[in-house]
Amino acid sequence: MSDTHAQQGQSFEFDVLVIGTGLAGLQYCLQLISLQPRLKIALISKAEAIECNSRYAQGGIAAAFLAEDSLESHISDTLIAGDGLCYLPAVEFIIRQGPEMIKQLGQYHVHFKKDSKGNLHLAQEGGHSHRRIFNCGDQTGLTITQTMNQLARHQQQIHFFEHHVAVNLITHYHPHRTDIQGEVLGAYVLDCDAGRIHTFLANSVILATGGAGKTYRYTTNPMVATGDGVAMAYRAGARVGNMEFYQFHPTLLHHHSLNNFLISEAVRGEGGLLKNAETGERFMKNYAPEQMELATRDIVARAIFSEIEHSQIGYVHLDITHQSKDFLKKRFPQIFQTLMSIGIDMSQDMIPVVPAAHYQCGGILTDIDGRTDLKRLYAIGETAFTGLHGANRLASNSLLEALVMGSNAARCTLKDISTPWKYSEHIPSWSAPSEVNTRRASQINAQWRGLRGEMTSYAGIVRTEAGLVDLLQLIMKRKKIIEEYYWKHSITRDFIELRNIILNAELIVRAALARRESRGGHYREDYPNKKAEAKESIAKLGLMDTSFD
Repeated sequence: MSDTHAQQGQSFEFDVLVIGTGLAGLQYCLQLISLQPRLKIALISKAEAIECNSRYAQGGIAAAFLAEDSLESHISDTLIAGDGLCYLPAVEFIIRQGPEMIKQLGQYHVHFKKDSKGNLHLAQEGGHSHRRIFNCGDQTGLTITQTMNQLARHQQQIHFFEHHVAVNLITHYHPHRTDIQGEVLGAYVLDCDAGRIHTFLANSVILATGGAGKTYRYTTNPMVATGDGVAMAYRAGARVGNMEFYQFHPTLLHHHSLNNFLISEAVRGEGGLLKNAETGERFMKNYAPEQMELATRDIVARAIFSEIEHSQIGYVHLDITHQSKDFLKKRFPQIFQTLMSIGIDMSQDMIPVVPAAHYQCGGILTDIDGRTDLKRLYAIGETAFTGLHGANRLASNSLLEALVMGSNAARCTLKDISTPWKYSEHIPSWSAPSEVNTRRASQINAQWRGLRGEMTSYAGIVRTEAGLVDLLQLIMKRKKIIEEYYWKHSITRDFIELRNIILNAELIVRAALARRESRGGHYREDYPNKKAEAKESIAKLGLMDTSFD
C-alpha cells in the first residue's frame, strides 16, 4: 500500500471521463470513437489498465447460436435464474443483442475456440438449457480484454490515466459546492504516483468500475474490486438497488498458496462432479436432483456451504478425473497448468473448492442506456443495476451485458456531448487536510481484515436477522472512524478503497435486513421462504431505510 499523501493537482477537461478499464469501459470508448472520432476521452484505471474483473472471467459469453437453441430459450433461462426479479425489457433487449456482440468481437479479431473440425466449440454452463457459451478456452476474459485494450491504445483520442483512483464525483452534494444542481460535472481523481488529486471535468462521466468482491474474505475478484462506482454514485445522490444480491461462485480453489483462483463453471459443464470431501458422496442429488451440478449458482453455492458446515473439512471436492489429461489440457489450459504448479493433476486428483463472493447483481440504478438519476452520469457493466440479472446472475451473461451496455451508453451520451461545456469556472480544485497519520497503513489493514471477516460470517451465503443487526452496528462504528479520518487526514488509495468498501457493506446489510424472504442469492435462515410478490430494493442518500418498488 502506498504512503504517498495527496496534494492539490492539475485540472483537466475532456468530452468524456470513463472510470474503469474492464470490458464495459473499453467497449464504451471504442464504440464512442467509432461514432464521433474527434472526441477526447479520459480513461481512468486504478492499477494497470488490464487489471480488472473482466480479465478474470474464465467462462465466456452467452449467446444463442446453435440451430437447436433460441433467443427465447436464453431469455427463459435468464428469467429462471433471476428468481422473479429480472426486468423483462432489459432481459429481452440485452439477450437479443448476443449474436451481434459475437460478430462485433470477431471484427475486433477475437478468436473463439473451435473443435478439431473447425466448428465453434460452445460450452455448457449451469442454468443454461443449451450449449451457448462462446469461449477462448478458460481465458476468455483475458483474451477479449487484452484485444480491446490494445485497440483502445491505438486511438489517439483515448487518454489512459493508469494508477489513478477516483475519490468523489463533482456534484452539488460534494462539500466543494457548485450552483449546478442534480448534475455530474466530473470527478476528483488521485494520481497515486504523484500523490496529487487532480480535477477532471467532462460533459459526461461513465462509471465502469466493476464489483465489490473485496467486501468479503473469500472472493474470485482482484484487489481493485472495491465497489468504487456504487459508493461514489450513492454519495452523489444516485439511487442504488438490489444490493443484497451478491452472487457467490460455487468453486473457488481452496489452497494456501493461491488466492482468488476460480475454477470455471465450465469444468462442471464438461462433467465435473461435486463430492463431499469426507464421505465421497456426490451430494447435489440432495439439493437439485434434476440439474445436479448444473443448477444455478445460488443453489450450488448454498449446497456446498451446507456440506462444509456439516463436515470437519473446510471444502468440498470437484472431480473431473473421468476426463483424459489431453482433453483437460486443451479445454482448460490455464486451470490445468495452475493446478499442476501446486501439485494437483486434475486428470487424477480431485480439486478442493469453496464458494466465494463473485458478482454484484445489484448496483447503480440505470435504464437500458446506462443513464442514472443524475444528469450526465452513466453506469455500465457490473457496477450498474439494469435488471438483467435479477436476484441471481445466469452464468456468462455478465460479459454480454458489459458489451451491450457499453455500446448503448456510447450512442446515448452523444447528446450530452453536443451540449456546450459552460461550468468549468464554478469548480474549485481539491483542498486536502495537511495532517498525516503515520500509523495509517496498519490501521487501514486492521479495519479491512475485520470488515471482510464480519461480512463473510454474517452477510455471506446464509444470513439471519440477529447476525445482520450485529453486523450493521459494527459497520457503523467502522464507518464513523473512517469518516472522521477522511475529514482530518490526507488520503491514499488504500484509504479511498476502504471508505468505499465500508459504504458498500452498509448498503448490502441494510438491504439484506429489509428483505425478509429468501430469493436468488439472498438466503435468510429465519425467512427461508419466498414471498409471492417480487420487489426490488432501492436505497438513496438521505433515506434511512431501504424501500421496495
